[in-house]
Amino acid sequence: MTEYDVIIVGYGPAGKVLARQLVDGGHKVAVVERWPEAYPLPRAIGYDHEIKRIFYAMGIARDVAAISRGMGHYVWYNADWKVLIDIDETRESISGGATGYTFNQPELEKILHEDLRRRDGISYHLGMEAIAARDAGDHIEVEIARFDAQSLRIDHSETRLLTGRYLVGCDGANSFVRRLMDVPVIDHGFDEAWLVVDVMPNDLEKLHIPDAAQWCNPARPTTIVPSGVRNRRFEFMLLPGEEPTQMCAADEVWELLAPWLSPDDGHLIRSATYRFRSLLTRGWRKGQMLLAGDAAHLMPPFMGQGMCAGLRDAWNLGWKLGLVLDGSVAESLLDSYEAERSPHVEAVIRISMAMGQVICVPDPEAARRRDEAFFAGIMPPPPVFPPLSDGIIARDADGKPMGFAGELLPHDDLVRDSSPVRLDDLAGRNFVLVTNVAVDDARLARLGVRQVLLGGAGWRDINGRLSHWLESHDAAAYLARPDFYAFGSAANSKEIDSLLEAFEGMMRGRDHVLNEVA
Repeated sequence: MTEYDVIIVGYGPAGKVLARQLVDGGHKVAVVERWPEAYPLPRAIGYDHEIKRIFYAMGIARDVAAISRGMGHYVWYNADWKVLIDIDETRESISGGATGYTFNQPELEKILHEDLRRRDGISYHLGMEAIAARDAGDHIEVEIARFDAQSLRIDHSETRLLTGRYLVGCDGANSFVRRLMDVPVIDHGFDEAWLVVDVMPNDLEKLHIPDAAQWCNPARPTTIVPSGVRNRRFEFMLLPGEEPTQMCAADEVWELLAPWLSPDDGHLIRSATYRFRSLLTRGWRKGQMLLAGDAAHLMPPFMGQGMCAGLRDAWNLGWKLGLVLDGSVAESLLDSYEAERSPHVEAVIRISMAMGQVICVPDPEAARRRDEAFFAGIMPPPPVFPPLSDGIIARDADGKPMGFAGELLPHDDLVRDSSPVRLDDLAGRNFVLVTNVAVDDARLARLGVRQVLLGGAGWRDINGRLSHWLESHDAAAYLARPDFYAFGSAANSKEIDSLLEAFEGMMRGRDHVLNEVA
């Protein structure tokens, strides 16, 4: 008998979101975090519409909105401030609302923590370091010891042993759990040193600071973006010969900030140097141990997707761990976690690298050729994020994805006889069949699939996003997973039958045995 169902090492955003999913399912969770309190300074500053849906599903979207603002237009300029790329983050997303948002991470961490504090089933081991772990086959053992945040030393004189069914490392780039798993890390080759500066302006409206910009200036590539509602983030590429510690000094920082503001215009929140890397772990699961977030991957920040990728990991892994812990599916379902998330993350890493290679051009002649290519219209636009290509998606007899399996699906508000309700709230964290053809099939109840019928006596999607998706994809229905991605779609009643057959075959088959759901 284990003390916990899941032990999570690392209590950042990914660890918090994963913990919330698990305790919502009635599972016992322990979190282990070396720092006694959340890191008080900004780090991640952006999230997208898909992540906003996660916040809605957790019931914290209004609180997060209060510390966020829309990203606006993310404009990339050359050295002469001529536009190279204009990424419109205000455009309507399939989730509803804008595409991108900016926020202040310490405030988000506080919201996530306070939300968890109101819930049962979670044990906090803050100010504790995981120092050893052993996979015993049917359970995991983790030894923890007190971490002194002042001296940065571990006190080995008194330790405690935690036992759980699974261990998940959400413990960042220097992950203890990843080292313990001894899995390879693939370096995709991006490695640049940058100075990151966060500033709180006194009166932002009086300053002439671009709202969200990449200044692709070969003399000093520079990022200027919002950091939540009030703060501003500046990032400066370090040049050859510049010493990182020296560049963090206040006088050096203010010299770099001088074109936009002076010490009289605001105050520094922090300055720190980072190496922007492109790393991807191979082997996100090993026995009872798994990885998520920065422990599994690192990417350059130029698309603002680092934290987003970690939260997608947590949202994907959470529903799968929940089914396994319930005894509803075989443990092998967890193997689909890396199969789904790793290719998606790798694609986002490569997109972020490609955008970084546009920015990080220190040679003036190379920068001139880049500019000419953009002005001539021969540079392609930034690629879109790919669908899921493997894992729990419907496939036909030839192994090809069925319908539009793997796509991120739209969201809308629905109305029937009463007040509007969000589709995601109606679905809960279940598989849901969205259809314009009524389906009377005992498999829905048996497999725990909820049905949302559109039109007629069913629901009306207020903004038409669901109906438009079905019409534009020549579909009569789609089967959505708990993480908003399509298991598959169907063009008619016969294909709906095949879709449910594929779902039952995959989840109740040899690999993933799904027990009957009451």
